[in-house]
This record gives sequence, C-alpha cells and structure tokens, in this order.
Amino acid sequence: MKKNQIILLSVGIIAVVLLYMLPTSVVDNKENEALQFVDESKPGGEVIDHSSEIPEEIQPKIDFWKEKLVSNAKIKKDEVALDSLMVVFQTINQYDSAAYYAESFAKEFNTLTLWQKAGDAYFEAFTFALEPQKVERLGIKTREMYSKVLEQTPDNLDVKNNLAMTYIASSNPMQGIMMLREILETDEKNEKALLNMGRLSMQSNQFDKAVERFEALVGYHPNSLDGNYLLAVCYYETGQNDKAKAQFQKVKNMDTDPAVQTAANEYLQRIK
Repeated sequence: MKKNQIILLSVGIIAVVLLYMLPTSVVDNKENEALQFVDESKPGGEVIDHSSEIPEEIQPKIDFWKEKLVSNAKIKKDEVALDSLMVVFQTINQYDSAAYYAESFAKEFNTLTLWQKAGDAYFEAFTFALEPQKVERLGIKTREMYSKVLEQTPDNLDVKNNLAMTYIASSNPMQGIMMLREILETDEKNEKALLNMGRLSMQSNQFDKAVERFEALVGYHPNSLDGNYLLAVCYYETGQNDKAKAQFQKVKNMDTDPAVQTAANEYLQRIK
C-alpha cells in the first residue's frame, strides 16, 4: 500500500464496521442491482464497476491485458498479465474487478499462492468498500478464498487476521473478536492482531484499552507507523496531551510523507 494511504486508511476498517452497523434507514444504499458487477458466465466477462467510470486513457490498458490473459473465454497461464491487469484496476480504485480476475485465475490453476492472492485482493476490496451490501458481499468472497488457503496452511496468522476483520463487519462480529484473541494467545507479539484489537477498542470508545494495545504493539514493533500514529490519537483522546504531543512528533520523524505530516500536524494544532 502506498505511503500516502497508510494514515488515511489506518482506521478504514473501523469506518467499514461503523457504516455496516448503521440502521438501513440512515444509509442511502443505491447498490440494489449493482451487486452483479461481472458477467460470470465466462472467464474474463465484462467488468462493470458501479462506483466509478473507467477513464478513457485507461481503457486501452485494460483491453491489452485482458487480451493477454483471456483467449476464447479461457484464462491463460500468464501471471504477469494477471498482475498487470489487477494493477490497472487498482490504480483506478476498482478493487473488486481486480479481485474477480485473481479469483478466476485461482480457480483455473488452483495453487495455494493464487488462492491467497485472490483472498488478499478481495480483502483489499472489502477494506475500501463503503456500502453495507457491498461490504457483506466482499467479506463473504474474502472468506471463500481464504478458506482454500487455511485448508492447506491452518496456522497462517495473516489470513486469520484478515478473516477476523471480515467477521467483525458481519452479523457475527464476536466470531472475529474471538479469532483475534486466539491469534494473540498463539502469538502475543502479532502485529496485525494487536493493531486490529486496538482499532476495535477505539471503535467502541475504549481508548484506555486501545492505549494498552498500541503500547504493546509499538513495544514489540517500534517501526509500525500505524501503531505509533494510533497510539498518539489514543493519548489525545484520553487527555494525555504531553504524551500525545511527543508521540505525534515521533510519527512526524518516522515518515516525511505529506499525508503523514498533515495528519500529525492537525492533532498537534488541537493540542496547542
């Protein structure tokens, strides 16, 4: 993920969870018939992203890589073409389209690496989704892909972390929380699980608990940008302004990216 996305997305899954939990009367959901964004009757079916149009200058790139990847309605064993097509879709924020082709490729060639690639792609699409129905659908697809991975590597903690977050945004959030706890019982230093548990504590306004999670995280992983930033936010939320100020300054020193600097400076201005 690009640096300028890290801070902006550091609480992205929390936003997904909150939107998913909103009453349907509050959410203006216009996705009714937008759920079927691909024609799955044939591999490489026409992809229609309902959240954005394909820029005119991008369409030739999509056509080029699709021709390399699909011939006579059959996926060819060209992972370079797959990766290139996925990148094109991802650069225009059509993450679900990228995931669809990764899934098609995995179904055709059926390897552990390809199933994980498809799962990761669907999880990325899930993370960026906003509409509750789309969040639910992409969460289901993520779990479907990752189940293939866990059949062969049941101790894959990265996959379990991502799976847990899809359950958090489902009708059974406790299943996700229990999965995260199980990960930490297995590996108390697990960076993703600590980060996710801290985020969930923030979501429920348990900032004192979040401080504990993020302090543990940065203790084990001092170079975690997300962990250090969210710890600073939690210090601020719990009224520990001196600690927050020092922590935000630490974040600024960790990365000179403008997005990081802006995010930290906004809080520093509030503290003053």
